[in-house]
Amino acid sequence: MSRDVGRWASCVLLLLGAVAGCSPQPDGATSTSAKPGRAVFDPPAKFDAKAGVPMPKAATAGLLSAKGKDLGLLRNPVKLYKDMAYVATQENLLAIDTTKGAVTTIAPQAKPVSNPGNSVGFFTFTHPVVITEGASPLALASFVVKQPAAGTHAERVLVELTAVNAASAQVAWRLSLDVPEWAKDMPYPLIPTVAASSGRVALLTVGAFKPAGRMTYAIDLVDHRVLWTRDLLEATEIVKGTMVGITKDAIDSDYQAAAGYDLNTGERRWRGEDSEYPAVGTGGPQFVHVRGQNKAGVSFDRLVDPQTGVIQKELPHMDGDCEYDGISTLVCFRNWKGLSVSAFDTSNGELRWTLPNKATNRIAPTVTAVWHGRIYGRTESGPLTLDARTGEDLPTPPSIAPYAVNEYVGLALSGTNAMAYPAIG
Repeated sequence: MSRDVGRWASCVLLLLGAVAGCSPQPDGATSTSAKPGRAVFDPPAKFDAKAGVPMPKAATAGLLSAKGKDLGLLRNPVKLYKDMAYVATQENLLAIDTTKGAVTTIAPQAKPVSNPGNSVGFFTFTHPVVITEGASPLALASFVVKQPAAGTHAERVLVELTAVNAASAQVAWRLSLDVPEWAKDMPYPLIPTVAASSGRVALLTVGAFKPAGRMTYAIDLVDHRVLWTRDLLEATEIVKGTMVGITKDAIDSDYQAAAGYDLNTGERRWRGEDSEYPAVGTGGPQFVHVRGQNKAGVSFDRLVDPQTGVIQKELPHMDGDCEYDGISTLVCFRNWKGLSVSAFDTSNGELRWTLPNKATNRIAPTVTAVWHGRIYGRTESGPLTLDARTGEDLPTPPSIAPYAVNEYVGLALSGTNAMAYPAIG
């Protein structure tokens, strides 16, 4: 993918908030507790391809073009918690029982503000959902809503954060947030994104394509209040008690920079070099992955200490995506214009292996998911799994190539539909 295409795709991700052609799901409560005696596998080696359960159309958002063509899994719209799947549109949060396909629809309290253009070009997307850790995990979703006029108070636009018990799919609490001044009365869609959570703090960003502004809100998940806000900042990752994201000096600035902030206070700890199209992603439990193009036009990929901003490792330039396997490996892959997969040790950034490898006559697969030491994907020979640490093919065919996976279930495309397949080995 070219840098210009990457920048355009990034803008598309910000712009979009709903799924084209997605019909509303029926309301109603569902039983969402884990099924008695159901076996779990961490990580799954195999799924029952004959026991697929249909998922709502929203579960395919970003995976297919308007004509049903596979887009190479540009973005996984689903978050899994045990046997529940969560996906959010502009209008609501869907909680899906993957064992039955039953859907609970959770709408914001105020009227959601919908963008009538549900897609740009052939892309369709949903809002990110974050599942928190802890004794009572929450599914967090956000919506742009409109508060009606009342008395002397004029109508206004707000962002509503909805916290749902991830096991029961019942609303735990809601919080309304004021939008930035620059975002008021703007003609372009305003997009809220729950970016990450750690401990009792979650990060939410509000942004727009034009003006290209961002604001980050740190939310206390216990007291249900705003800890701090920072304008011109887009939160991305939380690592070692530090929020790392992208900041810029002015809303119309040509350059941005990666920067780190104290998670609890919002105090800035460091700021990286100005660059074009910077991005911050996962680098494992110790680092963040920072990429961009400096003012000299040189592209870079780096593992950076989140607390100090010190560069720990210069990585080979990779025009693709990276996912942490949850154990010890950062898996970076490109699913377009020549498949490639590389794996790095998250303790020091050293390269462990790469595909394709002509010396061993091995090709690279299309990667669909990375989870708990395993890489899921496919080649022309069918679905496969690799050991994330060694890169070796694992012996058990998984039957499907899931784009979302946990110890209970794998979600995969079947034609233009999403199906949930139970893990069986």
